[in-house]
Amino acid sequence: MPPDEIIRRFSANEDAMLHARSGYSFRKTIRVQELDDKGQVTGEFQIIADDAPGPDGKPYETVVKHPPSTMMVMNMVGEDADVLNRMPLFPLTTSQTPKYDIKYIGMQKLDELTTYIFEVKPKQVERTRALFDGVVWVDSADFAIVKTTGKWITELGEVSSPQFPFTTFDSLRENVSPKQWFPSYIRSDASVPLKNSNLHVRLTVLWQEYKPATSAPANPAGASPDHRP
Repeated sequence: MPPDEIIRRFSANEDAMLHARSGYSFRKTIRVQELDDKGQVTGEFQIIADDAPGPDGKPYETVVKHPPSTMMVMNMVGEDADVLNRMPLFPLTTSQTPKYDIKYIGMQKLDELTTYIFEVKPKQVERTRALFDGVVWVDSADFAIVKTTGKWITELGEVSSPQFPFTTFDSLRENVSPKQWFPSYIRSDASVPLKNSNLHVRLTVLWQEYKPATSAPANPAGASPDHRP
């Protein structure tokens, strides 16, 4: 199949899955860990939230667990994780693919899947919107993106912050229903310079318990409109 046709199909699937996911409820866990030289966790920051659409069609997020941070070095607060908002979970929709140079690399087995591999680079960076720079794996049966590895960049450089130093993200998707692949896992590792050494920190984001949403109050108690990914 010509690469242009594969791109057309997976971008159309990005449109469909972006729309379909808005009809699901799910649980999201954001976790940042400080690790010692042996890879053992020495401190942790965590937020767990439930997301569900209301009758107005808008998604609402309710934080169900946000224990006190046990991090020894970094002083993270919930707003620091808002950097994730700038990273679209479905970056290669039909409206976005014209912004990229997309190059076919080859095919690869990914667990039980046979996938097409594409290198993706922005044609021109933007100031306000982060664009993806990396590699995507596309399932050869469903023509759905199932894995991405790369960075998010703007005119100002890589998307990150001093309290959120992560730049390169490995992302996986889960087959939640026939031909629907939704985000399930992100991981990123970073090194924070200290006075005499470097601190290893790790980010993981999990999306779990995908379920077709039932009707819910337009603004459930304790919930706020969800602008996060």
